Amino acid sequence: MSDIAAPKRTRNSASFADVIVFIFAFALFLFGLYLFGAAFAAPEGTEFWVFWGGLLASSFAFLVPIVYRWARDSRR
Repeated sequence: MSDIAAPKRTRNSASFADVIVFIFAFALFLFGLYLFGAAFAAPEGTEFWVFWGGLLASSFAFLVPIVYRWARDSRR
């Protein structure tokens, strides 16, 4: 049998900016969940907008890290 050498793995470590983006995205996601629940106690006529605010906040929480990694990509 041939001895195929596996390529060495490089150790990935998070930078300070990675941690900040994670904390921001996580906080935004939790705020979106809070708005989902707050929509049920919102004043009459605003429930729809509070709920959609929570939906947008949670969606942006997933979008922030994706855009951050795209902007940081070194293969451009």
